[in-house]
Amino acid sequence: MKTINYILEGFGFKNWLDFKVSTFGFIQPLTISVATITGAIVSFVEHFFGFSYWFLIGYVVLIGGEWTTGVLASRKRKEKHESRKLGRMLLKIGVYSFIIFIPNTFQRESQFPVAFGYELDPFIWLYWIVILVIIWQLFISVLENLEQLKFRFAGVLLKVINKKFYENLGVTNEKSNSIT
Repeated sequence: MKTINYILEGFGFKNWLDFKVSTFGFIQPLTISVATITGAIVSFVEHFFGFSYWFLIGYVVLIGGEWTTGVLASRKRKEKHESRKLGRMLLKIGVYSFIIFIPNTFQRESQFPVAFGYELDPFIWLYWIVILVIIWQLFISVLENLEQLKFRFAGVLLKVINKKFYENLGVTNEKSNSIT
């Protein structure tokens, strides 16, 4: 410690403590903890699910919006909110996460040939299809909940989306008994 203090004195510091307070004094232990946890979560998500923290923020906002609008729509229908429904939402998030994890792992860990500058990797396609389907389902669910909450734009947007969707697939638009 004497050597470190001697070197620090050469730079104008009294000792190690003076250097530490001058250099890192503004950083509180809580700040370090929050930054460490946030960094670990972002690194985990990028590695295992293949998307950036901005995408993660959007995904979390969409899931939170789906859950919040679902709770509000239930209240409007005079249904009591049950912890069981929260469990259903957590299970859906777990299933979505697992479904995203699998094709991301396949596309990350496999090497396919490149032809004309394009990699012929079916797992990349599968990964993005899974992402799009999950986001689509969540977005439609939010619109359905907003429609139940009497937001007029949601009902109009749902009709336009469904009309175009069914027209492009050549399917008749019949109400199905889907579980959401």
